[in-house]
Amino acid sequence: MALDFSQGLPEDVLALQGVARDFALSRLRERGQAADRTGEVPWDVLREAGELGLCAPGVPEEYGGAGVSALAQVVMMEELGWGNLGLAVAIGSQSLAAAAVSRHGSLEQKRAYLPRLAGEGGLLLASLAVTEPEAGSELEMASRGEHQRVRSEARRTDGGYRIDGRKRFIVNAGADGILLVLAQTDADAGLRGASLFLVHQKAAGVQFLGRTETSGLRSLQIGTLDFQGCAVGAGDLLGGEGQGFQIAREVLQLGRVLTAAAEVGTARAAYEASIAYARDRRTMGRPIIEHQQVAGMLARMRTGIDAARLLVLRAAGDIDAGRDALLSTSEANFQSGDAAVTALRNAVQTFGGYGYTEEFPVEMWLRDVLGSRVAYGGGDVQLLEVAEAIARGA
Repeated sequence: MALDFSQGLPEDVLALQGVARDFALSRLRERGQAADRTGEVPWDVLREAGELGLCAPGVPEEYGGAGVSALAQVVMMEELGWGNLGLAVAIGSQSLAAAAVSRHGSLEQKRAYLPRLAGEGGLLLASLAVTEPEAGSELEMASRGEHQRVRSEARRTDGGYRIDGRKRFIVNAGADGILLVLAQTDADAGLRGASLFLVHQKAAGVQFLGRTETSGLRSLQIGTLDFQGCAVGAGDLLGGEGQGFQIAREVLQLGRVLTAAAEVGTARAAYEASIAYARDRRTMGRPIIEHQQVAGMLARMRTGIDAARLLVLRAAGDIDAGRDALLSTSEANFQSGDAAVTALRNAVQTFGGYGYTEEFPVEMWLRDVLGSRVAYGGGDVQLLEVAEAIARGA
């Protein structure tokens, strides 16, 4: 009953899809549901993903990765999202950090971080530390964000910088890993004066202020980090001074499409579960799948999922071709979230009263996709990006 879109995919993409599908079935589904009940993040599952090559598979082969395309990564992420959306997002965070280092890091930074981000020699968990208590969605908007600045500051010192500030809603916060911290190096230049730094979470001056308790995505640790006099060296600057905002926006385009693919996977899981339940559940002497209202909900689920996947694949193609993917990734992210929320609401309706109980995972999936909609500024920000692209003549 699974939606199969594997026809025509290259062999290396199919191979990665198969590994991700097996891992999602054997590890993510069960452990993700357990984490939702207990709130305990299964860090060991993330390390296993690294051992299988599912973390940052886009890292070039010369640095220990598989060097796969964005297309391969979104295909992989759909399978991981089918298993558990929170764990998929945590795994996808590795690809964002790796893309930033691969494209803008020095030779020393690439050698130091890329193999570990891909899982070689033990997984190094990674996070983007961009969002702040007073700076979130506007950092997503190119035309509006340039008139803003981040509150976190990186002041020059002898041989490096001192970082002070606070970051919120950080994926994998509190882990023994690496952060890509956006901080202001030129207070008068707006976001053109922001820079990115590679900072270890356990470094002196970095304090984990605790996990942010959420109703969904409970297999994913999201938290707040405080920086007080955190000293970093000049060699920890990623790219040049003032390039941080542009690097972050570039990487967040990849993040949008990876999250979109994971949402498609969760929606697919709900569709498959709804089909199975609708064929088994009988009312008025026949399976409910034969009732027009249920059949209509399933049809809308199927159509929305297929449409979202096509937009995801197109956006991945734009990234692989080196084209500006701002419009296509925004469209894919908006449509995937819309399709996922619609699919899960219809799934709950298909299951009836059981859909609102912990007996079936559909209510968890609904909470998860509602949580993922907040990422990258939410659907409204994606639509604003599309609207502004249209105004520019796209």
